[in-house]
Amino acid sequence: MTKHHSFSLILAGLILAIAATACTSASSTPQSDTTSESTTEAIPDPPVVVDSGIDATTDENLQTYDGEAFDFPVTAQYPDTMQGDGGCSGEGCGFTFSFVPQGNAMDDAEIHIFLPAGTTTAADHEIFVKGPNGLLENAGWTIDSTQEGAEDFPYPWVTEVIDFSTDQEESGHILIGETAGQAVQVILQYPTEMADAYWADARIVLDNLEFNLEFLPIEASSEGTAE
Repeated sequence: MTKHHSFSLILAGLILAIAATACTSASSTPQSDTTSESTTEAIPDPPVVVDSGIDATTDENLQTYDGEAFDFPVTAQYPDTMQGDGGCSGEGCGFTFSFVPQGNAMDDAEIHIFLPAGTTTAADHEIFVKGPNGLLENAGWTIDSTQEGAEDFPYPWVTEVIDFSTDQEESGHILIGETAGQAVQVILQYPTEMADAYWADARIVLDNLEFNLEFLPIEASSEGTAE
């Protein structure tokens, strides 16, 4: 065999080896991609979160006043900056949501809900608020304005809103209304200079206020147990 022929055989062998190596590399590359794709598909996608418009953090900080547990006709939620209390007697049921003491004017701010016994409509109760020897007169509050309903209080039970002020730099509103044959009175009272701080929390109570129809209306002869 000549050297030229031997060299040709060696060169042909090298070409075949290189081609085989290239084919092996080419075939292994897709396998690697396939393995990667399989691994990716095995990882579950993160859950889709739908924005409900509700701040979950805020909800976790809300407290619940469960009047139904005491056979009281009011249930409400309130922020942890406030505290709730209430009860019923022969005159009706009253519930107060006040602020946790902070050592400032907000200590006297509150939301007071009153359901008078034996009074079925807002019209029947109005005289006890605006009439002689009524709530406003006895408290010494000045009526600033009166309106039927209000955009600021879009609750179905509200029929009249009375804006008032006091001689102690306080402002407030008296909401008069009715629900399920029961008159409703809500007093909102706060220091005028701290109105924004008051409404940030008071609005939560109003928005989450519910009347338990099972216990309404309150009869004049009904007797409750004070909490």
